[in-house]
Amino acid sequence: MAPQESPEDGAGMGDEVTPGEARKAEGLTERLAAGRPSNFPSALIWFRYGILRNARGVCAAFVAAWLYVPAALASAAVFALLAGGSAYVFSGVRGERTLPQDLRDVPLLGDAMENLLLRSSGVQAAVLGVLIGALLGFVIGILWVFLGPFQDGLLDGAATVLGAVVLGIVVGLLYTVYRVVFERRILSITGARRLSRRETEYVMPLVLAAAERLGLRNYPPVLIDDSRDPNAFAYTRHLVISQGLLDEFNYEREPIAAVLAHELVHWRNGDPLSSAFVRGVALPLYLVQAGGGWLHARARSSVLRFLVWLAFWPVFLTVRYFVVPMQAADSRQAEYRADEGAVLAGHRVGMRRVLARFRRSFEGGRNGWVAAICASHPPNELRLECLEEPDRDYPLPDEDAPALPLPVLLSDATRVE
Repeated sequence: MAPQESPEDGAGMGDEVTPGEARKAEGLTERLAAGRPSNFPSALIWFRYGILRNARGVCAAFVAAWLYVPAALASAAVFALLAGGSAYVFSGVRGERTLPQDLRDVPLLGDAMENLLLRSSGVQAAVLGVLIGALLGFVIGILWVFLGPFQDGLLDGAATVLGAVVLGIVVGLLYTVYRVVFERRILSITGARRLSRRETEYVMPLVLAAAERLGLRNYPPVLIDDSRDPNAFAYTRHLVISQGLLDEFNYEREPIAAVLAHELVHWRNGDPLSSAFVRGVALPLYLVQAGGGWLHARARSSVLRFLVWLAFWPVFLTVRYFVVPMQAADSRQAEYRADEGAVLAGHRVGMRRVLARFRRSFEGGRNGWVAAICASHPPNELRLECLEEPDRDYPLPDEDAPALPLPVLLSDATRVE
């Protein structure tokens, strides 16, 4: 069971920001940030808190996008193939003479390597060539863009690197501002709409109760997505729940209230703002990953999927095995904090029902990039474990889990011999 905090401690939602003697400046900034958590004294403090809370993820996004890691991976693959193939052919032509004479003259080691080279039919040389080629190709791919400026002098090279750093930060800031300012328009384009009268009468009391229990001074506008997939999303200034989530629980209040409390914690903690800044810093990578993920998801044949993967594999690998692991620690802690916030709002049972119902996180990805980043969510079983009450037994299978399909028994008359 994860350690619990009292509502006065912020409901597991980050440090409380007190205004002190500073007063909120009413103006253009505040109007553009309407719907932000008002627990922060000003929009600028909220913005600064959000973009600085995940330094490790920002650094990973910057290195991957602006130091051209996917290009370095492609270069490593090309060099590995060329070096491995050349070493295989060269060792087949020269045989034991492939080894340098000094190495062959070493007692025992030289004879052993000659015998291994002959027995392996060049495979040993090819493997060594692949390893050396991949290493050299990756280093050359990383340094290639900076080789020219450094040839003109150390200051020029340093200025190029510094310029890349500044450009990445500026792009991240501009993208984040764009997402915050135009969020309502973006959500409208992607299918979110305002609540109807009946939906308002059902949803808003749950939001008001959760916000009060969590000690929030305000709450964001809530929108509905008519998608039948059961999902809920916290954005920088809005909450979006899907029609599928309401249908999944047949409009039962407890699980829906738990999800709303969970998303309110994300919103209050600035998790969506932090994610937007990371995406902004990694904007070149984000665009390619999102586009490649969209094509791969809609390819109808295995051949097309393979061709898409072949075209985008450096980006896919960079995101999956470099960016995502660096994001995982912050993302998992954010999920645990949001789950605990739902518990502190009085919805332990509802949160467990939701997590038991969905074997994967109900906050699924909406494009290739988000789908990859959401893969860093903690497993639902571990989240359920953190929501267990002391001195209570939770056997498997969970009573709230989806029903397993019943086995189909064939009669003797219909059984295939």
